[in-house]
Amino acid sequence: MKKLYICLMGALLAVLTAVGAISLLDTDPTVLAGENRKIEKPKFSWGALLDGSYVQQLESYYTDTFPFREKLMPLNQELNKFYYYSGGGDNNYLAIDFNGGAEQGGESLHDVENALNNSEDSGNTTAPETKDPSTNTPEQTPSTDNTNEETTTPPEIDVPDENEGTAIGTIYVDGDNAMDIPTANNEVIDSYADAVNNLSQALGPDVRTISLVTPNSGEFYSPESFHTGSHSQKDMINRCYGAMNNNIVTVDAYSALRNHANEYIYFRTDHHWTALGAYYAYTQYCKATGFDPVPLNQFQTGTYENFLGSMYTYTQKYPQSQALKDNPDTLTYYLPIVETHAKYYSDATLSDGIAISVVYTKLAENVSNKYLCFIGGDTPVCVVETAVEDGPVCMVLKESYGNAFVPFLTSHYSKIVVIDPRQFNQDGKPSLDLPAFAKEQGVDDLLVINYPFMINNSYYVSLLNRLIPS
Repeated sequence: MKKLYICLMGALLAVLTAVGAISLLDTDPTVLAGENRKIEKPKFSWGALLDGSYVQQLESYYTDTFPFREKLMPLNQELNKFYYYSGGGDNNYLAIDFNGGAEQGGESLHDVENALNNSEDSGNTTAPETKDPSTNTPEQTPSTDNTNEETTTPPEIDVPDENEGTAIGTIYVDGDNAMDIPTANNEVIDSYADAVNNLSQALGPDVRTISLVTPNSGEFYSPESFHTGSHSQKDMINRCYGAMNNNIVTVDAYSALRNHANEYIYFRTDHHWTALGAYYAYTQYCKATGFDPVPLNQFQTGTYENFLGSMYTYTQKYPQSQALKDNPDTLTYYLPIVETHAKYYSDATLSDGIAISVVYTKLAENVSNKYLCFIGGDTPVCVVETAVEDGPVCMVLKESYGNAFVPFLTSHYSKIVVIDPRQFNQDGKPSLDLPAFAKEQGVDDLLVINYPFMINNSYYVSLLNRLIPS
């Protein structure tokens, strides 16, 4: 028996040694074709090591480049079929780990191979024919009344029973609906509020600072235990707003989204809100800032069918993803009502602009992530100029949740400067002195828009703080 143990131990050590050697000697991929995303090896610095971001990024990178990963993942999917149902039957509820950290920096349309060259409307501002509202399905039909949100009785929501499934990680799949569930870290939430306070103070009293924190779909459609207690996004948002200075204008997007939770305000196969969800948040933004919201029926619309988003991407190696694949999302966009011209830039010098559309109406077929139709996705700086004469200037700090929100701002501002904090002030990225840049751009309003995963992410908070020179 002892000899058998020695043989088994020797075989295990040989396998581990071989895997380690292959990891060191093989060429790491730069793209995961099966998941439609790029990967990049993190660059070492003492600062990144000390704040923990380097180890976190290195762990994620090694997970993505593990030897034979692309061949092993399908095998893992087959093995999972022994343990889980594939989206049918009574027990179709499962949670899967979502590897979507703030350090990843999002995805831009320009990063998708040949996308800009093949997209017919790069830089185009012409609207398509207005969509006939009668073609909406009942659950997609938007409410025509977007005023007095606080007086609306919230609709009943049929949520799954909390005993129906198994929780693994942060993604929860209920039939054809996948949701990512954040967990509150009160210390980080407080530090996020402090970061917004610091930004407001650094920009000075002449710039109005506005905070919009939106819940995601897990707050409304997950089992009760996943949107209460430490998972209550309403509590997270209330705590965050409560820790902000009195001069910060806070936007109650939560109430508007809750009041319209029986509409198509979130994707089922993607972690973002739909443009309709962003619109309802926009009406609350207008209420908080003194603008008159444009009625929904004044926008021209168009659609992209068969959209499979990030939730499908991260679950497609599991059998539960089949239900998502069989029931893809429809992406509806709303075009600006004023003429717009937009460019994105690699840094704050604004010296290398590439024309983009505020809303792309003819994305190329090879662009699978249709959410990139909003301002071309996540770019370092995007500057949108509009036909609003003598309008104020707005600067937007955002991650990808803000992309679908920006087009609605074009009705009220003459210029919108959109910045992704994940693209600056870290190794391999350009630097940005936000107060100086805001002054240079003549900014009147600063909007900081995020969703709960970001207000609970210490690394993202550190990126906000790095926008202010020490």
